[in-house]
Amino acid sequence: MKDAIIARRSVRSYTGQPLDELLIDGLAEFIAGIKPLHDNIPVDVMLYEREDFQKEFARSSMYRATDFVVLRSAMSIQGYLQNVGFIGEQIALWLTHKGISSCWAGMAKQKSQPSRGELPYVISIEFGRGNNAPFRRLAEEVPRKKLHEYLLGEISRPEFLPVLEAGRLAPSAVNMQPVRFLTVDDAIFICRKKPPIKYNYLDNIQQIDVGIAMANMYVMCDGNCTFVRQSTPPELPQGYIYEYTMRLDGGA
Repeated sequence: MKDAIIARRSVRSYTGQPLDELLIDGLAEFIAGIKPLHDNIPVDVMLYEREDFQKEFARSSMYRATDFVVLRSAMSIQGYLQNVGFIGEQIALWLTHKGISSCWAGMAKQKSQPSRGELPYVISIEFGRGNNAPFRRLAEEVPRKKLHEYLLGEISRPEFLPVLEAGRLAPSAVNMQPVRFLTVDDAIFICRKKPPIKYNYLDNIQQIDVGIAMANMYVMCDGNCTFVRQSTPPELPQGYIYEYTMRLDGGA
């Protein structure tokens, strides 16, 4: 899964070849055991084949994959968007590890209101066998800002470097790369740059981006970390929003 952090790319062209049933079963088993960011937020993760996805979701014709992951969540609890990103990116990395291409499907919309007892729809991931979409081999191939552009200050501990690098390599909506890091002593403060315009959809999708970056960081340290949202966060430069504090288990 660590290698998948570099290897994964967002793919929008697929061969149409059906995926093996054993792989879908393996994915379902992986999803059942995923570690969420927040245990107290109800989430449903469902697998759809293309035909069924197109029946239920508008704008689905723009996606060409054979299969889809649909993420639904309770929306009344703070952190639900970051939680969805955290879960979804682990799925995307697992698929990459298995040689399957994927892309976050941010524009798909459910055609009807949730039925009674169904959690609200948040976002989807399309996946399948990529068409002429080789996985990356080097971090230099990933179109991201340099690490120093993600940092608000110096790195306080050298062992943070691979974790921060994993966060840097995370995908984001239209590659806006809003996530930023401030390290102080044994803590990594995860924050984001405010959207350039005040727009609820953009703000929401960037919170998902934060969860995606945190999933990469979680995978890089083998899950040996904790994430908390502090009630009194550190003071940040103007234009930045505090999200979470990460500490590596064992005091970093």
